[in-house]
Amino acid sequence: MKRFVRSERGAVSVYLILIIVPVFLFQAVLIDFARIKLAEKETESAVKAAARSVMSSFDTKLQAMGLYGLGISQELSEEVFRTVFANNLSSQVSTGAFHYVDTKPIDHGERVTPVYALASHEIFERQLLEDMKIKAPIEFMLEITDKFRKTGTKAPFQFGSQFSKEAAELEKLIDQREKQLDEAWQSSEELYRKTSLIHSNYQTRITELDSLASQIGIHTADEVRNEIVQVENQLQSVQASIRDLDMSIAAISRAGSGGLAGMQAILESRHALSTQAQQLSQKLNDLQNLLQLIIKYVALLAATKLEALANTKEIGLLQQAIEPALRTAKQQNDEIRTKLNGITSRPNTEGTSANEVFQSVSVLGDEYFYKYQTAVASITALFTAFQEVVDSVQLYTAENTNKANQANDAHWTESQEFYNKQSVLERTRMEQNSAVSANKQQQKSKIQTILNQAKQSIGGCSLVNAQSSDDELYDRLQGTGSQSSSSTKGFYQKYREANAQEATIGSEVAYDLEKSEPVSLKAMDMLAAFNNAAEVMRNELYVNEYALTKFNYRTIGLEKDQTGSPKVLSNRADPRKHSLANQEVEYLLYGFSSCSANISSAYAEMFSFRLAIRTVEALLDPKKELLNIGSPLLVLLAAAAEGAVLAFQDMTKLVNGEAVELSAKIAAPALSLTYKDYLRVFMLIHSNNTKQMARMQALIELETGRDLMQATTYLQGNASSDIKLWFISQIMKLLDGSGLLGCKVIGNRCQFSSSAAVAY
Repeated sequence: MKRFVRSERGAVSVYLILIIVPVFLFQAVLIDFARIKLAEKETESAVKAAARSVMSSFDTKLQAMGLYGLGISQELSEEVFRTVFANNLSSQVSTGAFHYVDTKPIDHGERVTPVYALASHEIFERQLLEDMKIKAPIEFMLEITDKFRKTGTKAPFQFGSQFSKEAAELEKLIDQREKQLDEAWQSSEELYRKTSLIHSNYQTRITELDSLASQIGIHTADEVRNEIVQVENQLQSVQASIRDLDMSIAAISRAGSGGLAGMQAILESRHALSTQAQQLSQKLNDLQNLLQLIIKYVALLAATKLEALANTKEIGLLQQAIEPALRTAKQQNDEIRTKLNGITSRPNTEGTSANEVFQSVSVLGDEYFYKYQTAVASITALFTAFQEVVDSVQLYTAENTNKANQANDAHWTESQEFYNKQSVLERTRMEQNSAVSANKQQQKSKIQTILNQAKQSIGGCSLVNAQSSDDELYDRLQGTGSQSSSSTKGFYQKYREANAQEATIGSEVAYDLEKSEPVSLKAMDMLAAFNNAAEVMRNELYVNEYALTKFNYRTIGLEKDQTGSPKVLSNRADPRKHSLANQEVEYLLYGFSSCSANISSAYAEMFSFRLAIRTVEALLDPKKELLNIGSPLLVLLAAAAEGAVLAFQDMTKLVNGEAVELSAKIAAPALSLTYKDYLRVFMLIHSNNTKQMARMQALIELETGRDLMQATTYLQGNASSDIKLWFISQIMKLLDGSGLLGCKVIGNRCQFSSSAAVAY
């Protein structure tokens, strides 16, 4: 045994075996590794091909609307994926022949997962942008906005908007100031009437007190009462003496002729006592009358003092009502002055003579308020002084009476002088205000007449479908208005909720033709909104133009080209044939649940825009006689009254499909716009992609019957395959743990899992 081990015979063979076996094993592993990587690549390609094949089955109805979404069911998608995947593996090519790589699909290893659908606003907008980037109408859209800039509308529009805003702000301040001044003057007139009545009453009262005082003299009630007691005692004593004498006379008479001589003396005494009793009775009566006069004087004096104190409080309350109103009016007057200084200090723009009206706005001087407040305070102070005189006087002697009369005359004289001067100013002010108000009301009546005519001329909701049919379509779009169950929700709510947005019906855009002044002011605001909308993002322009291209509106089919022939539509899906006829773009803009609401909103807004333009034209050439009145709002209303007539004429042409010149005075060269162009402008002004896109999605589902929640635009395909290992699978399994293979070794086969994502 030892010899065999130590023998060197056959050493070369052993050495070669030790070298060749590892090389062979390495080659075997390398061959299978190469086959695995090739099979892995083949599986990835097959998965991508299968996913693309599934996505090739797009919905043709959606494609006609410029959108791409998967048009087959989930089951059919998985079947197509499975078939294409299997057919792209090498085992399915020349079955039975030798394949270096014989990749086979694993049953039930295929899966198709939809990820995004057209219900997503982000995906929906992305497809709109892709569609509209190659469409000619967007060039027209850009041309419209460029024309507005190049024709010089921005400056006049800005002037009109700024003028109306400043006129409304100033008018509000003026109205507030005049209201406060009216309240102050109302209280001032009450103060004048009160002081007049008080002066007259106290004149009479002082005269009466003076008369009573002169009758009473220096007597006091206690003195008179004591004296009355003394006189009553004396009178009782005299009366008792008279009774005694009467008894004596009776006794003498019974005695006969013997007592006649004594009776004569008694009779003389009785006569003297009777005379004395009469005198005492007269004195008692005089004293009692004097006591009544004293009581009356004291009571009247006390009442006069109390009344004077109460009158002082009344006059003080009137002053407290007047002074705050004057302070508020002065603050508003100062605001008017500041605002006017800012307006008049701006450099005048050529053709904006309407700004001259700001120079005629009435601004009260500080002296007006100073004199007003000083006079009222002086009247109050003088009456307070009179009340103090009344309170200090106990006996109305000639001196005190004269002093009280002078104090009473002083406050009345001041009140008369104030009223005589101030009433002239206030009467002039109120007459001017009344004239301006009457003129404003006249202009408002003119505007209201046109607005009433415009409301009667809106129409446009019975061109094709019956109203009941439209109501049914709107129920499908908007739902019944109840959010309690999903069965009552419309397409619009569904797509809003799918994008985590509040599903509110209608729009924050609200235009009506009810009241003349708000309509006129809001119309002018549209000019500023349009100037700001000119800077809108290009993406929003694309979305807006998609709406105008794919959906119908009131005048579709009525518009004519330059030759006078009806315009030809080049869309694959003719919007004129849509079930919701001649109102879809209006619905996109306003989102109400009826044709009449959407059409009337579009008409009202279009009328307002034309009214704003026509008003600016009138403001550029205002009536000179109105500029001197000093009411910017009156100038605006007069211009609006003139513009309303022309705006109504413009609307008659626009709703009939005719083009209307933007403005001969503002834009040069002339630019004509149609009903559709104005819808384009409004979509710029009210750009709100989330609501508009939800309504677009709702209209698309209504027209095509396709639920965009199921219209997949992005999917992920997953599949598994395996390949048979030719050589040593155990070694490959060891490599599987290292992560180099990219497959899982199971027995003598290696399994792959691959995925691919595809989007339109």
